[in-house]
Amino acid sequence: MSNEIQIDAFPPPKMAARMEEVGVTKAKLNFGTMFVLAILAGAFIGAGAIYATVTSTGLAAAGMGYGLVRLFTGLTFCLGLIAVVVAGAELFTGNNLLVMAFASGRITWKQLLRNWVIVYTGNFVGSILTAVVMLLSKQFTFANGAVGANALAIANGKCGLGFVQAIALGIMCNALVCLAVWLCSSARSTTDKILAIIFPISAFVAAGFEHSIANMYFIPMGLLIKGFAPATFWTAIGKTAADFANLTWANFFIKNLLPVTIGNIIGGSGFVGLVYWFAYLRPQKKVEVAKEAALQVLVVDDDPDFLEITRSILGAQGYKVTTASDGDSALDAMKRQKPDVVLLDIMMETPLSGVNVARKMSADPALAQIPVIMVSSIDSSQYANQLPDDIRIPIDAWISKPVNREHLLRTIQRFVKK
Repeated sequence: MSNEIQIDAFPPPKMAARMEEVGVTKAKLNFGTMFVLAILAGAFIGAGAIYATVTSTGLAAAGMGYGLVRLFTGLTFCLGLIAVVVAGAELFTGNNLLVMAFASGRITWKQLLRNWVIVYTGNFVGSILTAVVMLLSKQFTFANGAVGANALAIANGKCGLGFVQAIALGIMCNALVCLAVWLCSSARSTTDKILAIIFPISAFVAAGFEHSIANMYFIPMGLLIKGFAPATFWTAIGKTAADFANLTWANFFIKNLLPVTIGNIIGGSGFVGLVYWFAYLRPQKKVEVAKEAALQVLVVDDDPDFLEITRSILGAQGYKVTTASDGDSALDAMKRQKPDVVLLDIMMETPLSGVNVARKMSADPALAQIPVIMVSSIDSSQYANQLPDDIRIPIDAWISKPVNREHLLRTIQRFVKK
């Protein structure tokens, strides 16, 4: 192993495996931890919304064009997701990617919905608390009330959307948010994550798409100003509360939050999570094993301890396990025994030799249909930056060492036809 810092990005298949693992971890958080982290996420997104509101105040009046105003608004709003990802928090829209772990059978419907409900509620609490604090700060009176007038205009516009329109805007928004989170799974450093976030998030804001958690701050902030701003504020901006007729609590929940949340789920879960699960995690090979027969698994690794541990885990499930310690003997064993599934290490007698074995299997018609599960700790190796990306490694799944017993068994079962 090497202690040198790796700066290359993870390839998409590994990104998918990492997102699946993250989904499992998030689904298993205890209630207290999950709820507190969700409150933080609501506050972080609220902070991004505050920054965006202040930054966009007065730009149009100063003669800046619509596109540039939206660009500056979007760039500053990025603060919210950057804080969520880097500082660590639970955001409902990003957690739509838990469907990847669900589709792989690693979490249940109950665990998925539990996470979404707790996190959504916590996000709401964090956002509302942030809006209340901002009301008490009287920050809306800054710039002779221009900041508050901008907040009111933003909230009023959001409450005037049509139901179907709000769903569509929500779909597009969370497709970009989850794309940002997906891109972050390729990152090895904080800088990588920030750069991965900036363009998708600034794009959704600039385009006017709708984010349910951001709206939990934007609209209540407008409602609180409308309900509690003093007369001097209305005099300063030359308007009255009646000028913001769309801005009601009923419109917030029914005309905006409900349809936008529906759209966010469709955009994040369907357009990103399930698409990447289908591309990189979907079992594309299936083996059929007779009920009376044992599944035959070939484990290829040059670590005798790993071979013994894996043999013990799989043997306890009734699997017939054979082993090989190098690529050549593994290929010979495959041709003689035709295993149902192969667990293949990357680093053996030569660097990345497991990749060569997988390629030779793919090129051999007699071996090409055997599911290959790559098992490796290469992330911490000096050879990580030499790892081929994308579909250039003909494998069917990836498991990182040290191997989790449950993950190993579930991954193997994905390739067994029932």
